[in-house]
Amino acid sequence: MGDPVEDLLAAKLRRQLLTRRTFMRGAGGLGGVALLGGVSAFLAACNQAASSASVAPATVAPTAAAASAAAPTAAASVKLGGALNFIGYDGEDAKDVAKSFFQQNNIKMNPTFIADAFEPLTKFNTGGKGQMDIISDNKDFQRAILAAGVELFQPLDLSRIPNAAGLFPAFQQAAWLTKNGQMYGIPLIWGDEPCIYNPKKWNGVPAKYTDFAAAKYKGELVLVDDPIANTWLFAQSLGMPQPNRLTQAQLDQTMTAMKTIKPNVVTFSATLGDQADVLIRGDASMGIGGWAYQVVLAKQKGVTLVTASPATDGTYYWSDAYAIAVGAPNVDNAYAFMNFMMAPENNSAIAIALGSGATIAKAVDQMDAATKALYHYDLVAQPGGILATQVVSPPQNDEGDVVGVVKWQKAWQDYKLA
Repeated sequence: MGDPVEDLLAAKLRRQLLTRRTFMRGAGGLGGVALLGGVSAFLAACNQAASSASVAPATVAPTAAAASAAAPTAAASVKLGGALNFIGYDGEDAKDVAKSFFQQNNIKMNPTFIADAFEPLTKFNTGGKGQMDIISDNKDFQRAILAAGVELFQPLDLSRIPNAAGLFPAFQQAAWLTKNGQMYGIPLIWGDEPCIYNPKKWNGVPAKYTDFAAAKYKGELVLVDDPIANTWLFAQSLGMPQPNRLTQAQLDQTMTAMKTIKPNVVTFSATLGDQADVLIRGDASMGIGGWAYQVVLAKQKGVTLVTASPATDGTYYWSDAYAIAVGAPNVDNAYAFMNFMMAPENNSAIAIALGSGATIAKAVDQMDAATKALYHYDLVAQPGGILATQVVSPPQNDEGDVVGVVKWQKAWQDYKLA
């Protein structure tokens, strides 16, 4: 790339790519999100949110994890113990869910948390090969790595992860994790990005995201400061054939459409946690590109919020998966840990702790009714489906007429300042 300004924008964008990842860090720390009307105040609020103290993920009952803490039968002859080096999203190291597993098998988890999907690859290529065991990352990144033939993940021996047989059909041989008939990752959690709203104010959501331009939404909307999510949603609303692969003209058209709703936007929140707090406080009544777990947080504070997605435009879906790095020094520990996390009680526990959907079918039966109702499991009950076909992230660099991620970021910054 070579341009320092573009490099800076790209680095900033990567930190913003998956705002869901900062949810736990930002949840409850909203106090500083300013309403629109002062750009400097907004930027100050973002900085405050970024530096806010961490909020620990929800914990689970130790008895749930203890039931399958022993090493899997398939690996019973393998001697476990020592280190297990994890690199991935905060919370997916499962320190609470797998506490008994680590203790019983004398394994010490060494986590490295990421805010950028590309960090594991960067670490791998800068001396980290041979020091990484488990990599936890999102499906768009995993799909891109396998498609490009980049060395990072090793093919899995599924006989060492027998609990993976319980995956929902959509996650068995998942398209974004399979290459040449070999599977390179095991899905851990999944979810979507619906609208979140106050049912006392609204009976539902409009059919299309562009319909939020209606005057009745003035002073009612809150969006997360996420260039990828919002651009993709509105490109989808405009009927772009591939909303993650836009020409400059299509990107401009998308931003023009987004400007029609801007007069109705109260604020751009720094995180999904901040967005939840805006809605809970009542400073806005409709969140675009939210998270079902926001409903749970609102209920804990005595506020009723509900989710829905525009009937015509829909929403987008994500999933995170465990993979084993090429050259992993503790392969036996990695396989045993992954198998443990695929046991229904443990997959249920991590999904609950992270406000996400379970990937193991029998795990859903172990959820309370409210948590189970957060996601539509019929979406993953069949092979393939929208998780297999939908791609949200744009190319990292321009590809012919298709513009890359840096141009998306520039367009988003211009949109906010317009």
